[in-house]
Amino acid sequence: MTEAWQSALACIQSLGRRGHEIHVLVGNDPELLNAKSSWVKGVTRFPRSMKAEGDAKALLDFVEERGFDIVIPISDYDAEIAAVAREHPQLGERFVSSSSDAIAVARSRNRTVELARKLGIGVPPTEFVTRETAAKALEKLGFPAYLKASSSTGSFGVQRLSTMDQLEQALAKLPEDAEIQVQQEVTGVSHGVTGFCRHGEVLGSFAFRHAYKTNLGGAQAHLLLADEPQLHDILGKVARELDWHGGIDLDLIVSPEHGPVLLEINPRLSGTAVFALKRGVDLPAGYLPTSTSPEDLQAAPLNPNATGFINIPREMILLQAGGKKMREIALGFRRQHKCADSWFANDPGYSRALFNAVQVGWLRQG
Repeated sequence: MTEAWQSALACIQSLGRRGHEIHVLVGNDPELLNAKSSWVKGVTRFPRSMKAEGDAKALLDFVEERGFDIVIPISDYDAEIAAVAREHPQLGERFVSSSSDAIAVARSRNRTVELARKLGIGVPPTEFVTRETAAKALEKLGFPAYLKASSSTGSFGVQRLSTMDQLEQALAKLPEDAEIQVQQEVTGVSHGVTGFCRHGEVLGSFAFRHAYKTNLGGAQAHLLLADEPQLHDILGKVARELDWHGGIDLDLIVSPEHGPVLLEINPRLSGTAVFALKRGVDLPAGYLPTSTSPEDLQAAPLNPNATGFINIPREMILLQAGGKKMREIALGFRRQHKCADSWFANDPGYSRALFNAVQVGWLRQG
């Protein structure tokens, strides 16, 4: 549904190559990169009110009017809309989504911690707090620590605290009605595992790790293949407990001291699904009703031996911000790893738009 995310590119490339007609919904972003794909046959503006019930009704009317067969949620909020729409008695089967309650668990950091504890999955030492009890909890946990709004997404609503003096200012940035947790910082390497599930069964999954630490939220510019069987096991436990249906993505830290610890459940595919697709793991194919086994999520690999991945638009942002030092890191990454990237040679529309975007980026760097 949301055009701008990297996982939308994976869905467009996967289903376009399989011969399906693709239409995308876009917000107010004027720079529609993924929508320029030659696989995309229609682009529709769909303003969101950010009230799931109302947006689900508007989307149901739109789907019925246009006769679309499958609706794929891309963002976290898309998943919330789709979960409401799937309850429609006639049109609900067109929305590939988990239940509203499962989505609510994924979108709540507090409920995610509770789920992990129940399943025996590691989490950082965490306390659920109010504004009044946060200081006492931080005295117990120590510093550095994170103050997190439970219902926020990604890095939004997350603040790192080095001393108690920072607490009052951090609390002031959170909504008055926010559920809050404080969490001890766990050192290690950021990892992720994304997959597609059908009624609690994982049909396919793909694990990855960050190549280095950046302050760039969302999709990372450079990623590495992760050989961590534990991550797939954790994904399976979560999927079974929530009876998960659709795309899912887990954010974790793999720590020398604690092993894998779960940070977040994202109720949709990761943008790293593009990396998986390049290696022949076609996670978006799971959205097709004919996909019922792991074999259905296999595709001809474009870069079967790739161990590294470059997200070209995100890399351009880093290059603009990091200058010469970032250029050296980007070149070094290419020398050290067999790399796939987010360019698709068999998609002239997207390739042309990507090339133009990169040109503009280089011009801005001077």
